[in-house]
Amino acid sequence: MLMENVEIVDRTHGIFLKEFKALVIADLHIGYEAALEKQGVMIPKSQYPKIKETIKKMIEISKPKMLIIVGDVKHEFGEATRQEWKEVLDLLDFLQSQNLRIVVVRGNHDNFLIPILKKRGIELVDPYFQLGKFLFFHGHREIDLKIFGGVDTIIVAHEHPAIVVKDDLGIKHKFKCFLKGKVYGKNLIVLPALSPLMSGAEINVISRGELLSPILRICDLSKFTAVVVEEEIYEFPLREIMFR
Repeated sequence: MLMENVEIVDRTHGIFLKEFKALVIADLHIGYEAALEKQGVMIPKSQYPKIKETIKKMIEISKPKMLIIVGDVKHEFGEATRQEWKEVLDLLDFLQSQNLRIVVVRGNHDNFLIPILKKRGIELVDPYFQLGKFLFFHGHREIDLKIFGGVDTIIVAHEHPAIVVKDDLGIKHKFKCFLKGKVYGKNLIVLPALSPLMSGAEINVISRGELLSPILRICDLSKFTAVVVEEEIYEFPLREIMFR
């Protein structure tokens, strides 16, 4: 359990909301290889098959009725690339074959995603999505949280959180993580990136000014907990591992 009624799906970077049978993921960044290619970095287009296989595993385990993607389905800021069209449509076809209600919350990389979603009759929700007492938004914009009186848990992404820890030899190791804490008295969960190519921001090393998400810049992260998913699940109070 990450929080009450919120489970980490097996050893993955997705969560499951038991009350709504909803699987929640974020930051797929489909098409990232094409963006790197423009910069002269050539890597195999291997990310999407791994993402699809991970989502398939999550669905088999949790048997959801709904899938919520909390932003950044695609990577390119500009017009969607050929790779993004092909891979996003393939993912949508797979998800629809599972009879899922699909909710896509707009992320800062999701420019030009609407034409792709329209091909499959899916709406891009902007700027937030509310489901019962849960509020979802990507995290790149400021949102007045005080107007959501009925919300007790906020779920965001965007930051790609990770932590760095030292072993007994002083060697640093980096791990993607979930973050959990409080903001304005509400629970806050920050999702790690599902993309295997996004290693994440070292949340216990960088300064407050280097944080990407406005909501995290107003939080006291020393009171947050990082949850790392490897072969086991490990919890690290951030106050105990902050290097800055």
